[in-house]
Amino acid sequence: MTALRVVGGTLVTMDPERTIVQGDLLIEDGRIARLGAAEPVPSGMRTIDAHGKFVFPGFVQGHVHLGQALFRGLAEDRPLMAWLRDRIWPLEAAHDDASAYWSAILGIADCFLGGTTTIQDIGIVREMDAVFRAIADTGLRAVAGKCLMDRGVGVPAGLLESPGDALAEAEALHRRWHGARDGRITGLLCPRFILSVSETLWGGVVECARRLGVPVHTHLLEHPEEGAEIRGALGMGEFDYLDRLGVLDLDFRIAHAVHLGPEHVDVLAGRPLRICHCPAANLKLGSGIADLGFLRRVPAGALGIGCDGAACNNDLDVLQEMRLCALLQQYRQGPGKFSARDAVELATIEGARALGMDARIGSLEPGKAADLCIWDLARPGSFGAPDVDPYTRLVYGAARDALTTVVVAGEVVVDGGKLVTIDDEALRRRPREEITRLLARADLPG
Repeated sequence: MTALRVVGGTLVTMDPERTIVQGDLLIEDGRIARLGAAEPVPSGMRTIDAHGKFVFPGFVQGHVHLGQALFRGLAEDRPLMAWLRDRIWPLEAAHDDASAYWSAILGIADCFLGGTTTIQDIGIVREMDAVFRAIADTGLRAVAGKCLMDRGVGVPAGLLESPGDALAEAEALHRRWHGARDGRITGLLCPRFILSVSETLWGGVVECARRLGVPVHTHLLEHPEEGAEIRGALGMGEFDYLDRLGVLDLDFRIAHAVHLGPEHVDVLAGRPLRICHCPAANLKLGSGIADLGFLRRVPAGALGIGCDGAACNNDLDVLQEMRLCALLQQYRQGPGKFSARDAVELATIEGARALGMDARIGSLEPGKAADLCIWDLARPGSFGAPDVDPYTRLVYGAARDALTTVVVAGEVVVDGGKLVTIDDEALRRRPREEITRLLARADLPG
């Protein structure tokens, strides 16, 4: 890896003191070497001119479905279970290697062009190797794993696997990809949600997670009827069930948690719970508005943010997710209880903590991975007087066209607002070709 210097920017570090400093940032061997006062630039070193611009840590998305990026606009105006049964599951079941790969490429491009450098991807049941290849080919940092499910009403046969087969493939993918690309890719176990996973498969997930030392990520407490459905099917609450199986003793990560309450926290008994908030998806599927005031107070917990899938959000732009998150909390908690800085924290250092990666990413500090994004906030839509903080300007004023540069592990992946590691011509052509073929294969109800 070559050295790189970012010159003259306003560095919004997100360090423990939330320091904002004017100066340079030096990158060596994929890591931040130092930052602060401007220094002479050694001859031959590549420089990025950030004068008049703001340098943030690369954004972290704690819940993404790269395998759904091709499905944008194909699953509109449905509640969650109809959305899954009528559209998402049949579409996912129709994936082949090429469609899965180009869905992931499309999703990664969307992430990069919004400043996202790290994701946690919950995967797809079939063709997950193609998603890993796309992550590797583009330079994204990702925690990812194959989606696991072996039961459920309305699930296509193509998405149902025996517990043994599902776990064997998950472990094979882990061996192939965990630690790949200089550690940018790390493994994950992804049971889809409680009622799509048998007790046998849940037990296998617990055993495998303990043996491999990997986290477990699932959907939980997403929609208002979920708790009653689980209690009716299992005779107990979701957290009591997961506790009985040993899931709560793992590095356990959940998406949504819209309906998390004190009774769930009581069952946790201080054990860590990492949560990803997905406000746009929760609104679009009618799931509700999470109380982040409560979620941020969960003992031993950590809270991040994510766009979920393009099929239930219609983009993977975490910048808009931050804005929506902050606006909704003004209503949910009251004005001034959740700031623009709070929203940026969810997408940077707190989001990194929710992925267990805050020692490596999430802030601009010496020794951490050189993951960053640079924004030109001098544009009319994000103008601010000298005393307006950059958090407010970014969250409430910026659009994606203000993004100039994205760097992952010291490598530039967006330069001058243009993708570097993804071919633009192929990106315009191949996803359209693949979704046409996929729709011809899919068995969509109605």
